Amino acid sequence: MKATRLALLFMEEPLDQALAVDVLAAALQMDAQESGDLLEFLAKKLEQALPQSITITRRGRFLSNKKPVQEIVVRFDDYHYLIVREKQGFLTAKVMKLVRGVVLKTTIIPIEQWTEEIAQQLAILAARSGKTRTALSKFVLGGG
Repeated sequence: MKATRLALLFMEEPLDQALAVDVLAAALQMDAQESGDLLEFLAKKLEQALPQSITITRRGRFLSNKKPVQEIVVRFDDYHYLIVREKQGFLTAKVMKLVRGVVLKTTIIPIEQWTEEIAQQLAILAARSGKTRTALSKFVLGGG
């Protein structure tokens, strides 16, 4: 798998932040294309990497065992990233700017930009925390 080769770059020390962002974004995009359902893939990966910073909403028909992901919210300090499956089936990605816990601005962005911005935020977290860096290595490798 291509993402595994990228993961080897991610795990090497030292890795500059720009390269880490590129690696994470590429892994997100490649694996999502291979997985078929972007929301299911992102829910699984992000829940493994950042369980305390993610909220996943699943919905399904009454008494159905299948509950597909409808919404993912990823919370970082000043930004929250939301991706939603609309009733018509298409995806909408949004970024919300927060100040002191209050959403000041919500912007709809392309899915590719959403994944790149998530990757940037993850790289920043990895630079600050060894525990997060280990979780992100598993994220890119697909382990967990």
